[in-house]
Amino acid sequence: MSKRTRWIVSILVSAHLIALVLPPLAFQTRGAMGDSPSVQTLMALVRDYTQFLYIDRGYAFFAPDPGPSHLIQAAITDASGEVEEKMIPSLDDQWPRLLYHRHFMLAEYLSSIYQPPNPPEEIAKLDPVGAQLWEQSRARYEYVRQSIVDHLQHKNNGQRVVIRRLEHALPGFIELANDPIPLNDPRLYRVLRDQAIDPLQTNETSSNLPEAIPAPKMVQPEGESSAPAANEGETTPQQPSPAANSELSSESNAEADEEPETAAEGEE
Repeated sequence: MSKRTRWIVSILVSAHLIALVLPPLAFQTRGAMGDSPSVQTLMALVRDYTQFLYIDRGYAFFAPDPGPSHLIQAAITDASGEVEEKMIPSLDDQWPRLLYHRHFMLAEYLSSIYQPPNPPEEIAKLDPVGAQLWEQSRARYEYVRQSIVDHLQHKNNGQRVVIRRLEHALPGFIELANDPIPLNDPRLYRVLRDQAIDPLQTNETSSNLPEAIPAPKMVQPEGESSAPAANEGETTPQQPSPAANSELSSESNAEADEEPETAAEGEE
């Protein structure tokens, strides 16, 4: 192989390695204010190439520390009042595996763009631009959440749908060594509430929050009534069930006072 050919091959291999490194780097440098400008400038040079080879992924959910996963729990109520609960993603509902993965990424995306309602008054006074960005991020989250609710309503013949987010944690090595439990143990699931950061704002507005709704049966602790609770706390299921991971969203912001949102399918 001539020296010139070796140089060409070396340049091509180096360019390919850069294209492999930049997508996860862009993912890891993404913050509340958006993407890193410098990394995105570099990504612009290889974006078409990475998309063509489908290597423009973040891979943050793989080893060595994948962290918790997030799911969507759906409650679908028919005309007779019967409630059917589903999880997104769910291996029972999404097959082949690629379809399951798409639903998994949908649930992760909804959680990743979550923004609490009502920016604190201090931010609104000291940083009007930051407060505006806060409200824009919240509006994006509500739009995506409502689109999921609308889709589920369409798939279920217009029945009332409520959804909410769940977090599925992984036990640590020490915890697992001391108390071996299955990965689907109910204690590993946590309901992610939709509430303002300021407790006073939460108390004043919680009854109007789209996700301030009663817990579905499968994740409701024993002894708790199914009546709506404006300040519903984090709950974990008492028995393992496919609906153990989820987050509930309302059908619409206008109806949030009267009815809970409906949910999505899926189970991790």
